[in-house]
Amino acid sequence: MKRRTSRGIVFGLLAFATVGSSVAQEIPAVGFSALVCRLGVAGSGHYCAPGNSQLCLDVTDGAGTAVVTVHHGQTSSTHTVTYVDNGDGELDCGDTITSVS
Repeated sequence: MKRRTSRGIVFGLLAFATVGSSVAQEIPAVGFSALVCRLGVAGSGHYCAPGNSQLCLDVTDGAGTAVVTVHHGQTSSTHTVTYVDNGDGELDCGDTITSVS
C-alpha cells in the first residue's frame, strides 16, 4: 500500500509538472491533497517540490479557503481550494480538501 501511495504522489507531481493549466484545473481534491503533503504546505507561503524548482505553489490561506497558484515550468494556474481544517488554522497535510476549482 505504501509503495502504491508513493507512486501516486510521484505521478501527481509529474502530472502537474508536465500538463497545461486546462488539465491541471481538473485535478481532483485527493490529488491536490497529495501535492499539499508532498510539498510540505503549512499555511500561506511559497513551496517547491524537493529538487524540482519547476513545480511550486504560492498559497494565500484563509479560514477554510485558500487561493493556490501552481507554477509548472513556464506556465501556471490559479485555483480556489476549499478545505476542512484539522484544527491548526492553516492549510496543511492534515486537512481534508473538499474542492479545487
